[in-house]
Amino acid sequence: MDSKSKCLKDHSFNPTFKGFRRIEVIFFLFVWLFCFVIQVGAESLQYQEARERFEKGEFLLAMLAAQKAVEESSENAAYRHLYGAILLELKQHSEGEINLRKAVELDPDSAEFLYTLADLLITQKSDVAIMKELRTGIGQPRFGNVDQEGVELLKRAIKLNPEHFKARHRLGRAYTDLNRHDLALEQFQAIADKNPRYPWIHSSLAVIYIDEGSVEEAIKSLKKEIELYPEHHSARLELGEVLLKFGDSEQALKELLAVKEEALFSKDKPALYLSLSKAYRDIGKLEKALTLLKQSIALDGNVPNAYYLGSQIYQQMGKPELARQQMVTFQKVYREERQKKLGFMDDQPSSRK
Repeated sequence: MDSKSKCLKDHSFNPTFKGFRRIEVIFFLFVWLFCFVIQVGAESLQYQEARERFEKGEFLLAMLAAQKAVEESSENAAYRHLYGAILLELKQHSEGEINLRKAVELDPDSAEFLYTLADLLITQKSDVAIMKELRTGIGQPRFGNVDQEGVELLKRAIKLNPEHFKARHRLGRAYTDLNRHDLALEQFQAIADKNPRYPWIHSSLAVIYIDEGSVEEAIKSLKKEIELYPEHHSARLELGEVLLKFGDSEQALKELLAVKEEALFSKDKPALYLSLSKAYRDIGKLEKALTLLKQSIALDGNVPNAYYLGSQIYQQMGKPELARQQMVTFQKVYREERQKKLGFMDDQPSSRK
C-alpha cells in the first residue's frame, strides 16, 4: 500500500477529519443560503414597494419598482401579474397583456391571474366596438363584442375558486351582453347567496329582472342595493325609473330627488332630468316637468323618448302645435337612432334598407 492510499485510509477513520469536512460543507451551504436570501430579499423589496405604490394609486412609481422586480426575476408569476396590472392602469394595454399572459403561463392555477387577463381582453374588445361606433356612427351590437377567450378564462378562474366574486360578476356582465340572462342570473345569484353585501350585485340582478319584465323583483333588488350602499346614486336613478314604469310616481320622485347630481357620471344626468320630468308630469306639475325636460335635451338631444314626453306635456298644457312639433322631432330622432342600431345610415344606398 502506497503512502497516499495509507493517508486516505487513515483519514477515513479519523473522526477529526470527518468533523472538519462536515463543518466545511455546512459553511458553504450557509454562504450560499445567505446570498440567496439577500437576493430574494432585494427582489421582494422592489415588489413590496410596487405593490404599496399601486395600492396608493401612484402608478408611475409603482411601474418603475415592478419593472425592476421583473428584471431581477422574470419567471416570477406574481411580479409579472403586478407589473401587468400596473401597466393597464397606465393605459399600456399591449405591454400589460404580454405580462399578464406570462403570469398565467407561469401559474395557470391562479384564479386572480386568469381574472385580470380576462377582464383586460373583454374590456379591450368592448372599447374597440365603442370607438368604432363613435367613428362611424353605426351602432355595434353588444352580443357581437364579447371576447370569447376572456369568457373562457373567467370560467376557469371560477372553477379554480368558486368564491372569486370579481370573476363571477365579470362573467355575469359578459353573459348579460350576450343576452344569456339565464347564465348571467346564475352568476349574480351565486354572489348574492354567498356575499349579499357585495357592491352592485343587487343592481346587477335588477338589470336582469328588468330585461325579463320582473318589475317587482327589480324594485326589491334596487332597494336592497340602496339599503346597503346609500351612496350608489345610479341605483336610485334606476329605481326611480322602474317605479315610474310601475306607476308609483310619488315614490319615484322621492328616490330621484335623493340622487346627488355631482355623484353621477355625466352620461347619467340627462336620464335623471328626463326621469324627474316624467315624475312631475305624472303628478300634474307641468311647468316643472317642461323645465327639466329642456335640461335633459340640452345635454343629450338624441333621446327619442324625450321628444315624445315633450309632446305629451304640451298636449296636457293645451298647446297642440308645440305638441305636434315635438312629435315630428320624435319621429325623426327615433328613425335616426334605429338606423344606427340596425347598422346603416341615411346616406347609404336604399338597397341596404
